[in-house]
Amino acid sequence: MNKQKITILFIASLLVATFSHLFFLREWMGGTFMAGPNDGLNQMIPFKQFIYENYTSGNFFYSLDFGFGGGFFGQLGYYFSTNLFFLVTVGVVFLLELLHVIGTPDSLFWAQAIIFSSIIRMTLVILLTTYVFRYMSLHTIPSFIGGTLYGASVIYFRHVSYWEFFADAFLFVPLLILGVEKIIREQKPGWFIFAIAATMFNNFYFAYISFIFVGIYILVRWLISLQEEETRKLQQLKLYVISIALGMGAASISFVPTLYAYFHNYRPAFNQERPLIDFSDNMLLDSRTFLLSTIVVLFLFIFSFYKNRLFRLFGVLTLLFILFHFSPFMGSVFNGFSAPRHRFEYLGFFAAGGLVAAGLQLMNRIKKWEICAAIVLTGLSYYLFVWKDRYYQIESVFDQYMLYQVGISIAAFLLLSIQHKKTWVAGGVIIVLLNAGMMNVYQHDKLFKAGNLEETTKEYMLSDGYASPEQKQLVERVQEQDPSPFYRFEWKGMDDRNNTPLIQDFSGTSVYSSILNEHILYWYYEDMEVDMKQESISRYSGFGDRANLYSSLSGKYIMIKKGSDRNMPYGFEPYMESNNYQVYRNTRLLPFARTTSQVYSVESLSDASMIKREQAMLEGIILENPDSETSQVKPLPDLMDDAEVQAVGGTYKDERLRVTEETGGLDLKLDSLPQDAEDIYVSFYIKNNVKSAPWFPLYVNDYRTSRKSRESFYRTGMNDVTIRVPKDDTISIRVPEGDYQLAELELHYETYETLEKTYDEANEVASVAANGNQIDIQANNNQKDQFLTIPVPYEKGWHVEVNGKSKKVLRANYAYLGVKLEEGQNHVSFTYHPPYFKMTLALFILSILLSFLWIRRMQN
Repeated sequence: MNKQKITILFIASLLVATFSHLFFLREWMGGTFMAGPNDGLNQMIPFKQFIYENYTSGNFFYSLDFGFGGGFFGQLGYYFSTNLFFLVTVGVVFLLELLHVIGTPDSLFWAQAIIFSSIIRMTLVILLTTYVFRYMSLHTIPSFIGGTLYGASVIYFRHVSYWEFFADAFLFVPLLILGVEKIIREQKPGWFIFAIAATMFNNFYFAYISFIFVGIYILVRWLISLQEEETRKLQQLKLYVISIALGMGAASISFVPTLYAYFHNYRPAFNQERPLIDFSDNMLLDSRTFLLSTIVVLFLFIFSFYKNRLFRLFGVLTLLFILFHFSPFMGSVFNGFSAPRHRFEYLGFFAAGGLVAAGLQLMNRIKKWEICAAIVLTGLSYYLFVWKDRYYQIESVFDQYMLYQVGISIAAFLLLSIQHKKTWVAGGVIIVLLNAGMMNVYQHDKLFKAGNLEETTKEYMLSDGYASPEQKQLVERVQEQDPSPFYRFEWKGMDDRNNTPLIQDFSGTSVYSSILNEHILYWYYEDMEVDMKQESISRYSGFGDRANLYSSLSGKYIMIKKGSDRNMPYGFEPYMESNNYQVYRNTRLLPFARTTSQVYSVESLSDASMIKREQAMLEGIILENPDSETSQVKPLPDLMDDAEVQAVGGTYKDERLRVTEETGGLDLKLDSLPQDAEDIYVSFYIKNNVKSAPWFPLYVNDYRTSRKSRESFYRTGMNDVTIRVPKDDTISIRVPEGDYQLAELELHYETYETLEKTYDEANEVASVAANGNQIDIQANNNQKDQFLTIPVPYEKGWHVEVNGKSKKVLRANYAYLGVKLEEGQNHVSFTYHPPYFKMTLALFILSILLSFLWIRRMQN
């Protein structure tokens, strides 16, 4: 194409993308943003802001502000840390900031920017797809129309609105198919190497999904040749294998750390049924993820077109992905054999776009009877989907539009069938405009209203529910008084958002991400049984109001709204306040870096109470396989031995609790408590016995937490609970009406004598400095202690030197960093790089060099 045609195509793509976003553009002007109120506000926006701040300050690998600290390059590779489209966005925004075109970006900026980045992304998707279809011997206008049906699809808008990085997968499918076709037609592997590398570098999860599609595409292409002379299959296979190896090598610097993080996350296995077929979704009139344009259905019924090999190729793929859409089993396959998810439908829209593009080019061959047959069969299909969908009703503008567009699409189809250029062009324009209109009514009905995007407003983002100025100012006042980077500030906002620390820019005690450090998660779930006040995977939060954990893990401040009835942990006192909020300070905070010679083994604590494990963390260091003499643990008395158990509102027998009233449970009555007891730790196993059991709240005295439904995708699968409450002679456990297994009850008391002793004896034996992925500690080991520990999570990628010599990084206290010391002065330097960083960096450089040399050789 010449420059003029390219310019026209770019303008047309930009116009289509803009028209397809008209609804959200209007809402943007009114202060409502294209982001879901849950993951959109709580993950997409704060992760963008967090990565932007770190990357533009030169920090690319690790941050102490990601939860308790984490290798965000790998753990956020599922989101934006390696996302190519976002990396370009970071460069553009940073340049605009440097030129003072914009101010310093914050969460509100990223919310406002989504609509514009989405329009740009969609424009690129349409351009790339048009180019690929043209390469496959289709004319420009059919290719462009097919590209718009792929780019401007309902799954695109659903992805952008809820999980924006999902939509970037649209960019790489055309590149992958172009790479395959270049090998088949020309034996040129360059595009395929680039597409493999870019797809894997960008996002390992969608690389997996897209590669399944590429594999299916190649198999279908082997069955349907498009040219008389194509590369022999054996030669193709050779080129594919070498190209994939080189592409993987080039992407390894991103792919390996993110994949490692994925496999070292914790999620319970998905054990629910995955039916092979489920026809419950209405893909013609009411689907949230795979809503087909009528023109696609019409072309599927032009049977003579299947004689054309290109049309047959895209027809087979379209029909295959329609079948996949109705298969929960295939939804599981595309989701890594986990819970069925409809995230792969963008591949079906690519096939459908190709089908329409190929069909448009063949319209000069269509016969009148075929037109009539296609219209009749299409009408019957819509009637069938209305008839079989017992929930379908015409209630909204969207429902009305979907019916109107059927008739208008048929009219456009008739115009296309007339052998005249003007009517053909008019029919094509109607198809594009109809699709853009469908996207806008979908945005209003399925996303804005039903999907609650109407809640994502500027007013809300500046309210107490998200990041009010009063909250941020109080946090900043604390930071001004205490500028040290080595303390934790507990605050999750009024809407209980786990990523509030990233939103409001402080070192917090919570994080919400699909991929997290497994050692921290197991520390919460099993090692310390820390209750997060809600059961849910993909997050951790707080210390369960347990004072020992706050003190040993740098939990210095807690912020609450005034008037809340939260019981503060031992040692916390009022510190600072604003009109509506109060900050408490921990008066028993222990030093960030501590030394000790008292060693406990994980095995020796396997049967110990949670209080004893906390005390072991206070007094010494807990190691997996210590090579030195270990301390023994004396068990605490179990108050359950003398407690009276009474069922309330139901019955309790053989560890089975049946609650027959609206609320009920157990009362554990204690005859006497030690005079010096401050708190009670209640431990038990609880599980709802009903298979389809719903979510339920769980109360222990005034402490409230919750447990997920047994059918929830987000349940942890861990049923052991430990809850701390102020001492009382009656411990009340309450749950809603139902049938529960309630077992392994234990009651222990804490006097905090160990905490007081540790605090009194603690000395600042070290000075600590942190810079990005490095923590430097000057430790004066005059007491000849053996070990040093810091409350930074252990994960692969950490290296440590003591006085210039490499040492083994120890996993201390179940999930944190430790190292063996030398006598006297110790300069300890912890440094983090993504797992296998040096190896993947070398492989990255070598693969690019080999790719360049191989491509040059293939061209000669």
